[in-house]
Amino acid sequence: MMRQKEKTLEEQLYLLGLVFLISGIISIVIYFKVLMPEIKPCLLLTTLGLYCPGCGGTRALEALLHGQLLMSLWYHPLVLYVIVIYGGFMLTNTMERIPVLPVKGWKFHNWHMYGALIIVIGNWIIKNILLICFHITL
Repeated sequence: MMRQKEKTLEEQLYLLGLVFLISGIISIVIYFKVLMPEIKPCLLLTTLGLYCPGCGGTRALEALLHGQLLMSLWYHPLVLYVIVIYGGFMLTNTMERIPVLPVKGWKFHNWHMYGALIIVIGNWIIKNILLICFHITL
């Protein structure tokens, strides 16, 4: 009996990335057009007066969809980081699968996750310092 070749981590992530791309596009359209045409404030912000680690993510995505890169970066830098890492990974791995193009797909590295964690924590701390000390809101 011949064993099938086991898929590499990158192959599995690529397939998962395709699923996320399709479901993400459908979810964004449904969310912004049907369920939530107006963005509501964060529950943690309204109850405790502090930003949560994800505060600004929806606004960042909406700003990015409207081509406002700097506003997206201000609202939540993780959105652009994920788009760049995800986009680069998916683009290079798609190009690698086209036999005529001599492109090597990006590999997954742990620093991708550590970078995202640092961005989330740093953004959360900075936004709450600006809110508490200087009364600067998003």
